[in-house]
Amino acid sequence: MEWRALPVGLRQAVEERIGSAVLRADGTVGGFSAGFAGILRTARGSVFVKATSEAVNSHGRALYRQEWRACRQLGQPDSVDIGFEWAFDWRDWTVLAFRAVDAGICSPAWPAGQLKTVLHHLHTHRVPAPPGLPPLDTYFGEAFAAWSALAADPGFDTWPLDEEGNPLLPPREWADLAERARSALAGSDLLHADLRADNILWTGGAPILIDWAYACRGSAVFDPLYLLLEVACNRGDPPEDALRGVLERYDCHPDDATALLAVFGGWFTWMSRMPPPPGLPTLRVFQRDMADAALSWFRHRLSGGGVAIRGRGPDLPGGSAADDRTAPHTARTADTPTEQSNTEGRT
Repeated sequence: MEWRALPVGLRQAVEERIGSAVLRADGTVGGFSAGFAGILRTARGSVFVKATSEAVNSHGRALYRQEWRACRQLGQPDSVDIGFEWAFDWRDWTVLAFRAVDAGICSPAWPAGQLKTVLHHLHTHRVPAPPGLPPLDTYFGEAFAAWSALAADPGFDTWPLDEEGNPLLPPREWADLAERARSALAGSDLLHADLRADNILWTGGAPILIDWAYACRGSAVFDPLYLLLEVACNRGDPPEDALRGVLERYDCHPDDATALLAVFGGWFTWMSRMPPPPGLPTLRVFQRDMADAALSWFRHRLSGGGVAIRGRGPDLPGGSAADDRTAPHTARTADTPTEQSNTEGRT
């Protein structure tokens, strides 16, 4: 959506908040949400603005308001500087403004030097989460329940197979892995929880994380593991070398990382089977690709040895309440990190 396509009254309200008329609007494209996003150039300087409405993108507006709440938490002392400037509601529209940055998003191809820099940044900028942020399970509880939901769905018959065409794991063990990951990823660190190339600005120096709608608290290892799944999806091969470095730096058990891959595989599989949400025709394809990447990597680690999963070793729960679940509490067609994420690409 272009700046001029926004309602006149909304544009006037934005200019009043800036304190100057907009001389030029440099829009951005990409992401999974409809609305306006771009840098507004004025006599008083530049600011990145994004806006959407109930009519244009109802789930996107809910996400913007969620991000607004997160920005207030992240603006506290000793938290992170995300460049948040201001936000307001106008009729059924929500507008958020951030400091404009001279940068582009990271390359989806993830060249080695760029990936190494981003992973180093994540590790060296770990901070405790502000107390007002929710735990990871608030936003990803349905991800941990996805395999149980699929098991309860009589229309689901495409369980992951091994190279001989046999079930890779019994349904019960997928649920056990989800419970293992849920427990391992609890914590008090600040998480972005939606890291992809289009949510990271590349300045040539320190990367800048954007789109903090899913800011929460948990184990800091979640962010680099989630990011590495996108790397695997885009490159076509699992980045095992990068994963080993992450596991060492965060003192994460390899089986916990493998369990999280199983969770991602179930979660993206579940979402990919839903009808496409309005205005987002390619979303389900993206989710199917992410599911394939997660399950392929899981299969690779399972067959590579050293992963105590197949026999449900002593670290894994022998049984799980997850087997009693029938489905996640809501049909998540518009409130998942993947679906609601918005590419800012502040250039």
